[in-house]
Amino acid sequence: MERRSRLGPDREAEIFTAVVHLVKEHGYEKVTMQQIAAESHSSTATLYRRWEGKPRLIIEAIRHLKPHPMDVVDTGTLRGDLLAGVSPMAETAADDHDLIASIHNAARDDEALAQAIREVMAEPVQRAVETVIDRAVRRGEIAPDPPGRRFIHELLLAPVAVRPMISGQHPDEEYLTAYIDAVILPALGVRRP
Repeated sequence: MERRSRLGPDREAEIFTAVVHLVKEHGYEKVTMQQIAAESHSSTATLYRRWEGKPRLIIEAIRHLKPHPMDVVDTGTLRGDLLAGVSPMAETAADDHDLIASIHNAARDDEALAQAIREVMAEPVQRAVETVIDRAVRRGEIAPDPPGRRFIHELLLAPVAVRPMISGQHPDEEYLTAYIDAVILPALGVRRP
């Protein structure tokens, strides 16, 4: 649902920066709308009118400051699109891990937050991945309905979410490239030489 706002893009960006700073410093659960209003020099009424509450405001702030590059990538090949889409994850994975982990942990007990994550973060990523795959189908790179297609958006996020828990390491560009070649492309029916 689109909401009308009197806030311009620059003012929204200032608010989003304040929001992410507070969440990184205090954690999602401890941040209040009053703190956000004070930190961003806004009124709580303005924040509620524009974002309805803390869950959507915080998730939109994270999405704004950490956009998913898959939304705009178009290199001309499936492999190129996938690599360009996940490459920035390697650059920010270590910085973002604690922030994203704390948000997902809080979402287990906060349905409004979980819904905001789905609507603001997960669904746009899924649509962007579908766009990349649809282009590859139109170019004839892959079959129209490869068996792993429905899992790809989740598989693309797995290295960033799971690798730090298992190995204590964040994925770098070499790891993500190998992962695309060994896991993602074969799931889409592509055989690498």
